[in-house]
Amino acid sequence: MGLFPPAPGGGKEIAYGYKGKGVVLHLLADSFGNPLAISTTPANASERLQVKILLQKANIHPRKSMPILEADKGYDSFWLRNELLKLNIFPYIPYKKNSSKAKEFKEKFKTKSIRWKVERTFAWIKRKCRRLFARWERTISAWQAFVSLGVIFMWMENLVR
Repeated sequence: MGLFPPAPGGGKEIAYGYKGKGVVLHLLADSFGNPLAISTTPANASERLQVKILLQKANIHPRKSMPILEADKGYDSFWLRNELLKLNIFPYIPYKKNSSKAKEFKEKFKTKSIRWKVERTFAWIKRKCRRLFARWERTISAWQAFVSLGVIFMWMENLVR
């Protein structure tokens, strides 16, 4: 759920993370790869804290069936799983390799992973919105405006087809 654009221009909300200096785009997408919500954080911010923010932005309220939130191993934490279950959302988050539950997780849930659809959405954003490939804006409001415009552009393209 995260894309790392480097930030050679500097500015607010830029930090050094494990990949270098930049920001991280966090994306919540539906099962077709359409973006529902997007947020940005400095590169050293916690990914797990962004899940609730994205769910609030997307205004997801489970009705009859329990939606599945699939994320990568960076979102693996006990408290996040409990929070999602309290919200009636099933956390399909694999355990990290060093966890003893990693093998159990693979054996219990035989569902097909659709994580590739989120990665494909990130690839679409990078290809169609070249401005988001690297952050050159020094102000955070300009950067977030370009990110929002990228999501709007993707939705407009989906609606026209």
